[in-house]
Amino acid sequence: MTSDFENLLEIGKKASTLNSIHYLLQWDQETYMRPGSEDIRSKQRELLASLTHEEKTSPEIELALSKLIDLTSGEILDDSLDNAKKSALREWRRDFNLNKKLPDSFVKSKAKTISEATSVWAIAKKENNFSLFSPHLEKIVANAREEAKYLGYKEHPYDALLDQYEQGMTSNSLTKLFADLKPFLVDLCKKCANKELNDESFLFGSFSDQRQYEFHQFMLNEMGLDPNYSRLDKTNHPFCIPMHPHDVRLTTHQHSSSLFESISAVLHEGGHALYELALNPKNFGSPLCEAASLGIHESQSRFYETIIGQSHCLWKHFYPTLQKMFPDKLGPISIDTFYQTINAVKPSFIRIHADEVTYILHVILRFEIEMGLLDNEFEVKDIPNIWNQKMQDLLGIVPNTDSEGCLQDVHWSCGLIGYFPTYALGNLYAAQIFATFKKIHPDFEKKISDGNLTFIKEFLNENVHKFGREYTPADLIKKITGKNLATDDYIEYLSSKYSQIRDKKNL
Repeated sequence: MTSDFENLLEIGKKASTLNSIHYLLQWDQETYMRPGSEDIRSKQRELLASLTHEEKTSPEIELALSKLIDLTSGEILDDSLDNAKKSALREWRRDFNLNKKLPDSFVKSKAKTISEATSVWAIAKKENNFSLFSPHLEKIVANAREEAKYLGYKEHPYDALLDQYEQGMTSNSLTKLFADLKPFLVDLCKKCANKELNDESFLFGSFSDQRQYEFHQFMLNEMGLDPNYSRLDKTNHPFCIPMHPHDVRLTTHQHSSSLFESISAVLHEGGHALYELALNPKNFGSPLCEAASLGIHESQSRFYETIIGQSHCLWKHFYPTLQKMFPDKLGPISIDTFYQTINAVKPSFIRIHADEVTYILHVILRFEIEMGLLDNEFEVKDIPNIWNQKMQDLLGIVPNTDSEGCLQDVHWSCGLIGYFPTYALGNLYAAQIFATFKKIHPDFEKKISDGNLTFIKEFLNENVHKFGREYTPADLIKKITGKNLATDDYIEYLSSKYSQIRDKKNL
């Protein structure tokens, strides 16, 4: 006999499957779809968004949910369920109530606006023409304001948008975290940037695309990514799209003239992919087969990209292979020089290529702009000038073009206002998780140097991945680390690492 929970799971699979098809269309649009297909793709994505929303708010799922949980109070109606299933019901109810607040007409209109904006953004970035993208961004900002009203909020409309990506986080909490971080990061940036930098020319030049791709696949294999369930492709902006624990797509922006940029991107997206591949496929269709939050998700990508990916011990293992693939450039370069160079602190225009010290400053910039847009402090047309001024204030540099400034990210064209702070939160979560990781594995550096990376995946699977959304982000980070989210572990991590690099100790 099918239980009420099993029945709910079957219903949930319909929405999840539709959503996975929508993701597949998005992946194709960003990778292989030809420019002439944009119009029909827009219509396809509009339809899929509508069908998915209908499924998530259907009378069928409402009835199935209401048998197990009171949709108004949140009271669990079946005490025989285990804690994981009770947590799933909590999250299902949250999702249902949020989705129910959004009219189908709004969902369809937003999907169409996003699909059109994404294509125009790519052209605007290529042509360095913000005015081309500006009308589309105005619609997206208007959609964001409208969505916040539908969802509801207590203090600020930004909170309604942010809560969709990072449950429980508020603009007020972010402002306090960023107030701690901003002066520390600006000061550390000045201290590090004043140090004489190594000649980094060996990381630039002409690098075979095929050999780079082979090295990227080597890294992913070493990280434990299953090639039967994942694939790596090239695109304009690196991303990872999860359709199912047995189908995860990664992309990278491969640079024939810049070696480490695409390496970082692959490590980053590989961290995302390992999270998705570790979710239990038996729970597909339920919140237990979804990541805890985007901030927790980002903690996994940054854990692999920077904390592990830019560590000396990892490159003791990886560097000999990379040297053999590119002997002309890397043959004469020692591992210590390579390590110091890939960790150089140098304010730059592009967020995804920013060093660890300046990275969160890029996120703070975007957060402040998004808050300003929602507060009607300024208009979309003002963004290029405001962007450049904030770059000067935070990083001491001003981009020469909007393509390397306010047009660099795809996120706004995707309607993802309220999303960027999760990148900063991911770094904070990652540092806090790393502090616990070091206590459990005090010999981690030797293991990694010897080529053993599987214990990293196992630690994250056991402590982060396997739970899905069983815990809220705040509860999960406290469960893993024993304390609430704070900035101290991140500040300690950066201070210690870059003190050693500046003094050239313990390499």
